[in-house]
Amino acid sequence: MRLAILICGLLFFTPIAFAEEGEEAADIIYMPLTPQFTVNLLGNKHYLRTSIQLQLTDESTKDAIEANDPAIRHALIVLLSNNNVEDISSGTGKIDLQNRAIETLNKTLTKYANNSGVEAVFFTEFVSQ
Repeated sequence: MRLAILICGLLFFTPIAFAEEGEEAADIIYMPLTPQFTVNLLGNKHYLRTSIQLQLTDESTKDAIEANDPAIRHALIVLLSNNNVEDISSGTGKIDLQNRAIETLNKTLTKYANNSGVEAVFFTEFVSQ
């Protein structure tokens, strides 16, 4: 009897859990910034090569980024190149860089497109030397 109640409970609650997860996933918008970024870092002969994907709030933010691609890429190049290799090699350094990139992108979007819909920045490749 307990087994039957347990199975009925699992069958009842499982579709609800999946429905909620699916609804959230449908609202997430990812946008890769291509081509990847390669910049010289501060110091002697160090560089960073990274691929970046953005998580956006809506399609209008995606359109604003595409329309202002040169300003977006310039802002990120300035931000990325203004680091020492030691500062971005640790996990906390990467998280700090990620947070500063969100702030920089939203400031740039506000200036050029009156938009600030960048929710997250993801480094999908990250090689520093």
